[in-house]
Amino acid sequence: MIAKIAVSAARFSIDKPYSYRFGEEMALSPGIRVMVPFGTGNRRTEGVVLSLEQGDESGLKAVLQKLDEEPLLTEGMLRLAAFLRERYFCTFLDAVRCMIPAPLWFKSMERFSLAEGCPWEGKATRQPDAPAVLEFLESLGGTADSGQLRELIPEEERRDKVLKYLLNKKWITTESDFLRRTGDKSERIATLAASAEEALAFAASRPKGAAMQKAVLELLCSVGSAAVKDICYYTGASAQTVKRLETLGYVTISDRPVLRCREIVPAKLDGPLVLNEEQQTAFDGLRTQADREKPGVALLYGVTGSGKTSVYLKLIENVLEAGKSAMLLVPEIALTPQLLSVLAAYFGDQVALLHSSLSAGERADQWKRLKNGDAKVAVGTRSAVFAPCQNLGLIILDEEQEHSYRSEQAPRYAAKEVAIWRGNQENALVLLGSATPSVETMYRAKKGDYRLYELSRRFGGRSLPRVEIVDMRQELKNGNDSPFSDFLLDAMRDNLQRGDQTILFLNRRGNSRALVCVDCRKSPECPRCSNRLTFHSANSRLMCHYCGHSQRVVQRCPDCGGPLKPLGVGTQKIQEALEFEFPDTEVLRMDADTVSAVNTHEKLLDRFKNEKI
Repeated sequence: MIAKIAVSAARFSIDKPYSYRFGEEMALSPGIRVMVPFGTGNRRTEGVVLSLEQGDESGLKAVLQKLDEEPLLTEGMLRLAAFLRERYFCTFLDAVRCMIPAPLWFKSMERFSLAEGCPWEGKATRQPDAPAVLEFLESLGGTADSGQLRELIPEEERRDKVLKYLLNKKWITTESDFLRRTGDKSERIATLAASAEEALAFAASRPKGAAMQKAVLELLCSVGSAAVKDICYYTGASAQTVKRLETLGYVTISDRPVLRCREIVPAKLDGPLVLNEEQQTAFDGLRTQADREKPGVALLYGVTGSGKTSVYLKLIENVLEAGKSAMLLVPEIALTPQLLSVLAAYFGDQVALLHSSLSAGERADQWKRLKNGDAKVAVGTRSAVFAPCQNLGLIILDEEQEHSYRSEQAPRYAAKEVAIWRGNQENALVLLGSATPSVETMYRAKKGDYRLYELSRRFGGRSLPRVEIVDMRQELKNGNDSPFSDFLLDAMRDNLQRGDQTILFLNRRGNSRALVCVDCRKSPECPRCSNRLTFHSANSRLMCHYCGHSQRVVQRCPDCGGPLKPLGVGTQKIQEALEFEFPDTEVLRMDADTVSAVNTHEKLLDRFKNEKI
């Protein structure tokens, strides 16, 4: 048999399916990842099986190893990867990697071994580090991995030079192993291996010193099986006690996979979801469109507060009743907690969350739930457009005009384009929702390429909020050089007196936009991407928000020696100004610098909700 395989070592210019032979006992199928030799040096590299065919196998290299037991990618996902490659000029494996959570990727681990029958002792070497490496390998039994050699020679350039020298001399050999970046989580399960009567009789015959064994057997006689950690918790026994019972033949211990899923607290519902007349009209039209053989694309254009989310919920409910799955994309992670609570209230554990703030294990397990069909509703940010939903019937992009739906890393895909292509391939309705749709989306809706549905009134007949635009130049002329206008300060004071809360939005984190020299007007720039460095007062550093470069704040201009002055305002400076204006009031800042694995969006929003920030 011949397998057509896309390999990770191929650059874009030579990225194509390569033919490899394999035996029937390997049982390959499209979507399975394999290890294959590639290039003149037969370097081990990862690949994905694209198709299988019969043909002449002479002269073909053999597949070395099967990395997945079951296909990780469906035929639809392989077609999607091919679309990404052609549309966004990336290799096939780059496209595959953006579709699969990072924990499911493999990392290459190189192993170096002493060559058999090669007498190196006493021979002169041109590399001063070569004897040390050879002696190190010999001390470890002849083999060491790249991590161990990194400890011996920390400098990468020096280490690569000596290893290349030894490989050319054929004094050492190398091979690559592929390891999963994150393993599956599992727990130990103890199951009663004998009848309850036999186990209880054995427990009764045990001496007083074996009281823990008796307690474990009595518990298992009542429940049959339980996690070892739970058995130890309820009986006070140790894991060694359970292990001893396994040796005696009364208990069997096995591993059971455990999904790492963050608990979702459902929102409290006032009652069943009821749509108003406009919402019902839009829903009826969208439901009819979704039932077509080729549903196409629709735009739900509704003013802020018109109840677009209620229409989304009704559509998802309709899709689930039809036995299909749905996908809901939002532009920012901060939008997911409250939305997720509402979805959990309506659809329970059928909801799976996909975004970059999840831990590696959580993201992988949520992805598996969708692939296995245990979850039917995928909610997340841009990358959730690749969710492996089974029998997809609906894709929703909320706030479709947001620029965050475009990836800034290769492959630089646009989630809206991918969603429309995927909807067309899988016969799913693609719904774009917004109060301020992009020009091209509205143009296509007006032209008739997309179906247009409108919600012109706010839900419940509420009026739109009053907006005041303040000229900050006039504030400066009046002697106010604060980041807040007098109008805003008065409004915040009134809010505090009434016991209300205030939210201030600013689209720049850090203290100041930049530090500018008073004399020459130049500001420190990033040495890697030439953007102005943003001043962060919390750690007294200048940081690049594009590539992550960081350096200490300098007091004088590096060009002319003049004094540096902060220019512009960031969220850190706003927080400092608020704490100065309202010293007895608690202020909470939520931006990329304060949100972390511990202080999640959910925790910060809950503090704002419950502690009256």
